[in-house]
Amino acid sequence: MNFRLTTHNLDSMYDHPHIRPLAEDQAKSERSYALPLPCGSAEATRACLRSGLEISRYEGVLTKPLAMRIQTEYPHLEISYTISGYGTWSGDGAARCEMAPGVSTLLYLEKCRVDAELSSAAPLSHMEVRIDLRRYETLGEELRRLSGGGMYARQLAAQPQVAKLFEQLRDCPYTGPLRPLYLEGKCYELLASHLAQAGTGEAAGRARLKLSSDDIRCLHRARELLHDSFRKPPSLLALARSVGLNDFKLKRGFKELFGTTVFGYIRHLRMSEARRLLEEGEVNVSQAAVSVGYRNLSHFASAYRQTFGYNPSECLRGDRGPLLTHR
Repeated sequence: MNFRLTTHNLDSMYDHPHIRPLAEDQAKSERSYALPLPCGSAEATRACLRSGLEISRYEGVLTKPLAMRIQTEYPHLEISYTISGYGTWSGDGAARCEMAPGVSTLLYLEKCRVDAELSSAAPLSHMEVRIDLRRYETLGEELRRLSGGGMYARQLAAQPQVAKLFEQLRDCPYTGPLRPLYLEGKCYELLASHLAQAGTGEAAGRARLKLSSDDIRCLHRARELLHDSFRKPPSLLALARSVGLNDFKLKRGFKELFGTTVFGYIRHLRMSEARRLLEEGEVNVSQAAVSVGYRNLSHFASAYRQTFGYNPSECLRGDRGPLLTHR
């Protein structure tokens, strides 16, 4: 199936004649929409904050891959986070990017086309903060500087702070006038976190690697292998050989492309799986540690605390809600 859309503002997608409004929650200033997908079903939930700023959530199941082409005519900023589901996208000569669990993307574009394909291999759960930069002129100037006047995309993977901020957006504890204040603050935290990383990458400048399209494919393959073997991951050298890179390019390229180290990504996967097991009551703390590849319980507890900010035993007491991570 193909889906084509041209947008001139944040409302454009929801003005599509085949998108049907569903329920409205006035206390949360949210409205849900049914999306026209003959190859599955999906809903979008939209929370409009101040003019030019909104949060969108998408939940759905596809029976076939979905190809999309979206032409954006206005200066648009998007910060997205994928909880579950897979896909790829690219735009106007930019390198192909990935949608995958735990990946967050900062995307700036104006008068640009994005071509995407969503996979039907897993249910889709995806969130976006969307900003019309005509309402934020200073921010627009900074993004045009970073992009050189064209499209700009930067992805981060395995970033617990980003996952936590999207969790807070989803599970906002307030209603009434406090709700938009809380949500706006979290949106700006997300924006600052992404722009700080972009600034760090820019400052590194010439030290950054030049990654070819083949290098990028190899690095994505390396991440897939880690996803499947994080309990007993291969050595850096073995991983590099299996995907056709040297260990230097694997280490530097992985950090540059995904915003985290190979070992940081492994820890992210281990901690996410441990938390899932603990929250679902399948195991105790010791069993969770062994299940994700830790032999030393104190090392496991320390890594868990550094990742989530509290001890793994708190999950067993039900003191914490689900984090927006998925494997």
